[in-house]
Amino acid sequence: MSEILHNKLDTKEIKQTTSKLSFRDLTIAALKNSKITFGKSRFKWFKFDVSKGSSLKGLRLRVSKNTGSKHFVLQFWFQGKSNYYYGLGAYPKANCRDVEKKCIELAETHQDDRGIWIKDPNITKRDEKRLVEKPDTTIAKGYTINEVIEAYCGAALPGEQTERGFSKDRKEGYRRAKSCRNWFRYLAGYNHRNTLVKFYDDDQGFGEPKFVPNLHLRVAKPVDMRDLFRKYPPGRGVLKDRVYYNRRKKQNYTISASQNYSIYDSDIGKSLISELTPGDIEAWIRDKSSWEIKIDYIKCFVSLWIFARKRGWLGTNPGECPFDNGQVYVKKETRKTDPYKDIAMETPAEFELFWKCSEELADKFPMKAELHQFMVLTAIRKSEALRMKKEYIDFDKGKIIIPKTISKTRYRDEELPITPELEILLRNIMDYENDPQFQDFYKMRDFPWLFATRRWKSERYFNKEFRHSQEAHLGGDERYIPALRNYMRLQSGDPTLMYAPKILRKSYTTLSQQIHGGRSEITKEMTRHASVDTLNKHYNKPNIETKREYAGKVAEIFSFVRRRSA
Repeated sequence: MSEILHNKLDTKEIKQTTSKLSFRDLTIAALKNSKITFGKSRFKWFKFDVSKGSSLKGLRLRVSKNTGSKHFVLQFWFQGKSNYYYGLGAYPKANCRDVEKKCIELAETHQDDRGIWIKDPNITKRDEKRLVEKPDTTIAKGYTINEVIEAYCGAALPGEQTERGFSKDRKEGYRRAKSCRNWFRYLAGYNHRNTLVKFYDDDQGFGEPKFVPNLHLRVAKPVDMRDLFRKYPPGRGVLKDRVYYNRRKKQNYTISASQNYSIYDSDIGKSLISELTPGDIEAWIRDKSSWEIKIDYIKCFVSLWIFARKRGWLGTNPGECPFDNGQVYVKKETRKTDPYKDIAMETPAEFELFWKCSEELADKFPMKAELHQFMVLTAIRKSEALRMKKEYIDFDKGKIIIPKTISKTRYRDEELPITPELEILLRNIMDYENDPQFQDFYKMRDFPWLFATRRWKSERYFNKEFRHSQEAHLGGDERYIPALRNYMRLQSGDPTLMYAPKILRKSYTTLSQQIHGGRSEITKEMTRHASVDTLNKHYNKPNIETKREYAGKVAEIFSFVRRRSA
């Protein structure tokens, strides 16, 4: 070589004579379509001068003949086949530095330690559009027990959809007014807020709240459940012992408050519902008054937990309720025996005594005497009888319709036949429309209820909404029951005679079983029991004389039994 190299740069334009390029932005930008020989091909492919062991191995630059666009393409071998990955981008939107980062990321996620491809990047890119990373929905929303109580009662929570309060746990629908009153007492009662809300059944048989003012405490009527809890936040208005001073005796005396208190007004209400454990509940109910009250408190906690799970507040994987099905230990306590549990009327003399005493007390206790008579002739439950309307009675077809909205089972509409004796009773009830003692201030025909209320106020007389509301039917019979019991004892000469309205349904069931030879399927049609086992276990109550008769018939087989001689 005789020529000497010099250190001056050549000013002539470099012509592309090779397909390998240096991996630099300036080199890629200098490529012009006019200087590239495409021939009949639509694209021209260039290799980059990179190390074979680097993540840029197989990187290509594809130049379009028509548009002049420059795309980075990665050639790779997967499962013995060559393929191309077009997801690196086009120059100049994606420069060399961006492409290198993507190649390094692909090498880390799609190659093993030896640089062999173990995953297809094209499939990965396709799945990014087809598959979405599942968010972590197992985390609870972090609501406290008090916040769940407010929402369960029907109060609005920020950012949550408001629902009607007191939903059932595992069935569709909502609780009746009686259950709403009991549940609200355990959840947020034993407090002055309990005086601002009353519950009544609507046309569907579901309990709905009615807000009233407390004139004694000068508290205005709440607008809704949210306003009720705003007036009485946790810890405010809790009932305490009331101390009175007797001026005549010159001494103080105290009316003790209940030993129980609500969940809402206790410290446990400020804890998270998602972190509640059986041990927390066991410690909290330990000082409550009785075994029945403790069981009801546990049921309330279960209802709150299930309600929170339905709303998705416990995450998507909360599991089963941790304190249901006996998982909370409650020490067994001595329970009072119900004196009327196994009592039922059986003999004609007992039924005649009941009817005679009811007729004699009817003038003093109108509607209430007929209520008990109606219950013994139909075996209907007291709660169902109070919600009976006149429109349910069809004298022409001789039947009474019991809609599922007032029935305890709520399974379907049911029917009862009108016997001649029942028709006489119904006619007697209808005659109250023309009774002189009611004509001056009370018109039975204006009320849809079979057993209408006698609590009359002048401002309610022309109030059609009141007459058709649940408040207009007969409220209760608390005074009539002891009066009838004492009068039956007086007439029978038996001071130990037992009577309560709960024995009327049992009496009808026991009598029907005896008349029909123990055929429960016949009795079930009148008593409307969902299960024959329930009928036989809890409602068929023969007395000792009837049992003696049953036993005597069986003992006739053992006529060979003789007393031993001395």
